[in-house]
Amino acid sequence: MRHHKFVRATIVLLLATAVSLLSACASTRNAAVIALPNGFYFQKSTPGQVELVRRDGRRVLRGPVAAYAVSGEIVAGALGEIPAAARACTNDCPFKDTPDTRYFVLDTRTGYLTTNLSATEWRGRLDSAGVPPSFRIATPFLP
Repeated sequence: MRHHKFVRATIVLLLATAVSLLSACASTRNAAVIALPNGFYFQKSTPGQVELVRRDGRRVLRGPVAAYAVSGEIVAGALGEIPAAARACTNDCPFKDTPDTRYFVLDTRTGYLTTNLSATEWRGRLDSAGVPPSFRIATPFLP
């Protein structure tokens, strides 16, 4: 008799746990991210705004990030709003800068971030990091 009560109690407990897990999974929505080297990633902070975050969830660069590319362990790009025309594109929409565009370079191996760079400073940082001259940035796409 005690064996039946134990089995019944175990089944009830297992069913309650399963229902709890299923409801938790159904209510959890995973945010889309763009994975980068060494645990860094881009995520949306608000609609149309992309920021750079490290694996522990701490924001590295508030953004907004208008364009980026990766070369080895280097992530580099431009700061600013994503142009309206580029929002309909995937990552192969080339970025068109202006003289006022500010840039960033992140070495994901060390976590060292340089930001608010001019185009000339940015290219110099990329050259010193061994990034090829053919390096081109594009608009990030996060659904």
